[in-house]
Order: sequence, then structure tokens, then C-alpha cells
Amino acid sequence: MINGRPCTNRRGAAEYLNRSLHTINLVASPKQRPTTGWRDPAGEVDGQEWYALDDLDAFNVSYFQSKRTARMARVHHVSLEGDPDDLITAKEFRDLIGVTHGTWSKYVEKSAQAWDKGRDGYLIKPDVEEPGRRGVIRSWKRHRVETWINSRTGSASSTGRPKQVTQPGVES
Repeated sequence: MINGRPCTNRRGAAEYLNRSLHTINLVASPKQRPTTGWRDPAGEVDGQEWYALDDLDAFNVSYFQSKRTARMARVHHVSLEGDPDDLITAKEFRDLIGVTHGTWSKYVEKSAQAWDKGRDGYLIKPDVEEPGRRGVIRSWKRHRVETWINSRTGSASSTGRPKQVTQPGVES
């Protein structure tokens, strides 16, 4: 208790806010306080700063929870113009979800096994697959891509966790 307020040190603040001590040290550093909004200590005892729990609650809402909300709000929403049955290329699909070629390749790699079984994988199964000069050329119907993007979970360029559909007698 400092000035009648329950308080804790940085290690306790990390535990109280369910964050690492490293994160708390970063946001609470005197240099970062103007940017993060970390409150000044309620007092100092034996050379150690102590922070009021109500100040930590306020900081949690204004900093950590607002950042989490902002990340969640960045989930893609697209409206694709044109014939819903027209095909789009892998590059167009990749550009729509804003991922690099390397990231796209990983998504395809993670999806291939499910696609071979006729299911959607990490990405939806292509509507058309044709041999190309440097591998397989894949295309998707515009309406399927739009539906997939608008219904996926996750934020920013993440595809979200693929929904696992288990069927009796079929191994994943």
C-alpha cells in the first residue's frame, strides 16, 4: 500500500497484466512512457518503483486492449467486381490477401495434402489446376475467393486457422 492505494512493482505488474517482464520493462521505461501512456509510479520504496493497481487497470485498457482491438479490426473484407464464376490467378488471390510470394508458397504447401484429398486446406481448393512451365497453374472462382476472404478468422494478412472438418473413417 502506498498512499492508501494497493501497488506492485514491475515484476508484479507483469504478472498482474499477464505480460512478460520484458514487455513491461519496455512499455514502462521512462523513454517510452510518453508513447505508451504508462503511468508514473505511485511511489518508490528501497529504490524500487511501485505502481498502483488501478493505474495498471487503466493502462491495460488504454494500451494493450486497444492494440488488440485494432489488430482484430484489420480482418480483410473484399467485394470483387465482375462475373462471380470468372477465374482469378494465384497472384491475384495472393495480392488480395496481401502476402508475399514466399508466404503464399507456404500456404500452398500446407494446403496440398488436403487438396489431394479433395478438401480445402489452409487455402481453399483451387477450381482449376493445370500443368505449367514451372509447376502447377492454379485458379479459383471469384465468388469462392470473396466468400473465403470475408469469412476467415484472423487479422491482417493471416489466413486464419483452417477449419478442420473430420469425417468418420477419414484421417486428417
